[in-house]
Amino acid sequence: MTLATTCVLALATGAVVQDRVTAAAARQYAATTREAVARGGRGPSIEEVMAPAIRSSVRWGAASGGVVLLAGLVVASRMRRRA
Repeated sequence: MTLATTCVLALATGAVVQDRVTAAAARQYAATTREAVARGGRGPSIEEVMAPAIRSSVRWGAASGGVVLLAGLVVASRMRRRA
């Protein structure tokens, strides 16, 4: 595994995790809003739901990408020693 491959995999992992966390929050917003409207009320604003979710998604994405990057660097380092 090369350093470039490791970096690409880390970025892809971070992006996918960030996307999934953000999408889950969007589904939660839609469900909460539908529920509130069905009861005759108003749902939360999108900022109330999405702002914390976006912060969380960035943290989870960075952490996940970091784990992949660290694991890839360890594997690359061990492969280099064997060569």
